[in-house]
Amino acid sequence: MSAKKKVLLTASYGPNELAWGEDMYDLLNSRLGRGHGAFRWASHMHYYGLYIIAENLNLPVTVLENPHWDEFDAELDQGYDVVGIQLKSVHTDKVARMVGRIREKCPQTEIVIGGYGVSAVFNPIPGDSKGSAQFIRENAHHFCREEGVRFMRKLLNDQPVEREITQYHLPMCGFSLTGLTFAHARTPIILVALGCPNACDFCNTSAFFKHEKIYVAEPAQVYRYMKHYQQRLSTEDIFVLLFDEDFFLNPDYVRELGRLIRSDKKTWGIRWFTFGSMRSMSQFSPEELRECGLGIVWIGVESFLAEAGTTEDTYQKRKGVEIKKMFDGLHRLGIQTIGSIVLGFDFHNRENLKRDLDLFVDLKPTLYQISPLTPCPGTALYERMTEEGRIRDTYKWSDFHLWKDDVFVLKNFEQNEMRKFFDYAHEQLATRIGPPMLQALEGQLDAYQNLKDSPSEYLRYQADRARLMAVGARIFARACKLYGNSEQVKQRAAHLEARFHSEIGGINPITGALSRLIAHRIKQAQNSPPAVIVSDPPPRWTYYQRHNGSLKILVRKGREAKKAVPYRERRIISLGGVGSLGGKRMIGR
Repeated sequence: MSAKKKVLLTASYGPNELAWGEDMYDLLNSRLGRGHGAFRWASHMHYYGLYIIAENLNLPVTVLENPHWDEFDAELDQGYDVVGIQLKSVHTDKVARMVGRIREKCPQTEIVIGGYGVSAVFNPIPGDSKGSAQFIRENAHHFCREEGVRFMRKLLNDQPVEREITQYHLPMCGFSLTGLTFAHARTPIILVALGCPNACDFCNTSAFFKHEKIYVAEPAQVYRYMKHYQQRLSTEDIFVLLFDEDFFLNPDYVRELGRLIRSDKKTWGIRWFTFGSMRSMSQFSPEELRECGLGIVWIGVESFLAEAGTTEDTYQKRKGVEIKKMFDGLHRLGIQTIGSIVLGFDFHNRENLKRDLDLFVDLKPTLYQISPLTPCPGTALYERMTEEGRIRDTYKWSDFHLWKDDVFVLKNFEQNEMRKFFDYAHEQLATRIGPPMLQALEGQLDAYQNLKDSPSEYLRYQADRARLMAVGARIFARACKLYGNSEQVKQRAAHLEARFHSEIGGINPITGALSRLIAHRIKQAQNSPPAVIVSDPPPRWTYYQRHNGSLKILVRKGREAKKAVPYRERRIISLGGVGSLGGKRMIGR
């Protein structure tokens, strides 16, 4: 294929489906902070793979995100030589329709399909009644099952293929907190690596890359991008999401990034999130992790029972320090946690699954993911379930998400029974430990006490930042104390509020006013009818134009926008927000 092709990169069209009553594309409210009623978060993410590819092609590229069907159809009139579609399996029927329209309207256009949904296209589920997988296989021209930037460079003859994959111009994810939906926090994302060698049998993303790890950025590059995002957000204090399915498997990488962050006091304010495992993180002490800049980590707990000896533990990533000890050690230094647990393993029964969930709640994770086990095509779990005749004929594309319990035969449970345990887990999280901001407040108070007298200047600096973050988290304590979901949560909030005053001191008038405002809005939300949940983020067109080696980016946001304008950077907190506490709640910016 010759160079200078005009490229469109897009994903499925909306509006999106709901799952068990929530917008599955609102990561915080539907998954990681689910179940707290009025104490809810709102968040949005982008299709980051599309933007990374667009930034790294020396070609004119348009990224179209969240279109409706008519907007996608109209965009094809712009005369693209190549259309790349990121496929999520849940959208297979929609993507088949998109492929059909491209072939009908633009027969000379080449179609590229990428994303983790490619696995299932070549191993379709039994409920594919429309034959969408076969249609995509027969009508798309190329399928990407490797790192996407280099794949597209090779396909488009964009040389040199092995040049650096940069990440300077990605849009940022964002979230707004309960009672402050007018203030929208922005968080940059950096892709470190794809794939994971831990090879959990249920993991689709690990299986996709054949259980190998493919690095996209080295520590020096990640550090350079971090400093760039400090400039973009006009602040030295930033939080960065590092995507790597088990970042700590390579301890030299982690320690080098930490050394770089500590090497310049201007970057001491950088904190980062990533994914880890019990095995890989056991190579570090919590103090060393804090010295490397870790702010929050997602740990796959999966189950306590395997470790207790009730079944063979095939998930090697869980070996290492005892789980509760690991979580407590991280929390003691203000490192927040996201814990995930899986429901419905063959060793689970009605009694031990409840015990598993109670132990999980005892970890007091800041955020969490409770997910019924899902066999995805391409994984060892799906192969085993197929061999055992346990995949249900009704398993369809719209079931490809966390919120279902009827796609395969569970060993010790009836069909649709897992929802009861899913709801039980979220009820316990909501009534025993309360909203995530209480965990954040406790963690920052602990960090301040445990780091303020450290011999390390860097850690003393982190203690001071923890004190400031505790001030921010403190503004939610009043609402939790007055309107928490249980007496236990109200008492916990009162205790943390008293502890704050004892260890940090009083609050200034502005903080006090915000605290009262949030409490008032929480009360309003509790007394209002439930919000109507709609998953229909506004569309976004991003145009990457290159001329004589320079890159110009134009953006058109929303259906009301008449034209694209040069991308304008905003600060780390922008006003306008996402959604509202009452009435219609629409997610996405």
